[in-house]
Amino acid sequence: MKKKRSFKRVIMRRFIGYTIGIALTLLVLEFLFSLFTLNNGMNFSELASSPLAEGTETLQITLSVIWNLITVAIYFIGIVLFGRGINRKIMEPVQKMEEGFKEVTAGHLDTTLDFETETEFGEMRDAFNFMARKLKDSEEKRMTMENERMRIFSHIAHDLKTPMTTISGYAQALASGMVEEPDKQREYHLAIKAKSGQMNQLIDQLLSYSKLGTPQYRMNFAKVDLVELLRVSCATLFGEIESKQMKLELRLPDKPVFYMADSLETNRAIGNLLTNAIRHNPVGSLLSVGLTDEPGCIEIQIADNGAAIPEAIAGNLFEPFVSGSDSRSTSSGTGLGLAIVKKVMEQHSGEVFVLDAPSPYTKMFVLSFPKVSGQRKAEG
Repeated sequence: MKKKRSFKRVIMRRFIGYTIGIALTLLVLEFLFSLFTLNNGMNFSELASSPLAEGTETLQITLSVIWNLITVAIYFIGIVLFGRGINRKIMEPVQKMEEGFKEVTAGHLDTTLDFETETEFGEMRDAFNFMARKLKDSEEKRMTMENERMRIFSHIAHDLKTPMTTISGYAQALASGMVEEPDKQREYHLAIKAKSGQMNQLIDQLLSYSKLGTPQYRMNFAKVDLVELLRVSCATLFGEIESKQMKLELRLPDKPVFYMADSLETNRAIGNLLTNAIRHNPVGSLLSVGLTDEPGCIEIQIADNGAAIPEAIAGNLFEPFVSGSDSRSTSSGTGLGLAIVKKVMEQHSGEVFVLDAPSPYTKMFVLSFPKVSGQRKAEG
């Protein structure tokens, strides 16, 4: 690898080099002038101070003037060459960096500078390249977030349109007196209530997702017993589990398993996974909830024996408004539940993923909490 040179050292070396060059040039010229004056009966070293010999006055004056002019010219040429060399050393990288800044300003964020130069300008070149990469990454991230925002707006409009249409139609029918039978009126009222609840659920989950995605949001970390948290989550949804005639298997340790976590958000993530398993599986399905305490991490596992997740959406299952059902238009889910789970786990420096489950189950969602990273996150 070629050793980088300091710009200060380059200037000093060039200055010394040009000084030596000027001195050698003057010495050579002085030697030649000495030979010339000796041949004409004069001593060049005493040309300026010795009395003018008879018959050589004009020659001596001419030679003195010529020598002074040559000396000035040599110094001038040396200074000019030195200045041009240093100017080239400075201006070449400056011009390249100026061109780079113009390219970046014009929006070409993939611009990189690649030129050989001294250490100081090399550091500036590397800093420019780093800045350009960061700007490109930021722009790509901004575009991704913008696309996600537009996609979310589109899905919100889609998911709100159907219940709004139903509510509007039923309300219009009731207001205009088109429905006179009490049973039919009750049916319409219940439909309006159900659709309103569906809309409220979507709005609540959208607010939760937006809150978790902001840099200003901070988790309320505290020492939490994850085993007890799982028991409470299952107990909260036990009515829905019974109504679907599902068989629940709990595989929990006998002793507490403590972790620095936000109990509210962790409970939300567990609840979303349990709710999905209840709502998107047929009556009489099997449901398993377990927790394992490994040396490197703590895992919460929620498995069921329902239909497998389609391969087409398996890769982006935890993105907003992605549903495991074949058609979101017929699903009661909002498509934000798993995205919220992912956000919660990211706040805990953990992750969520889905695996094939051992028989008799088909799939298993896993919340993985890293012990070391989780503790650091909480302490910070």
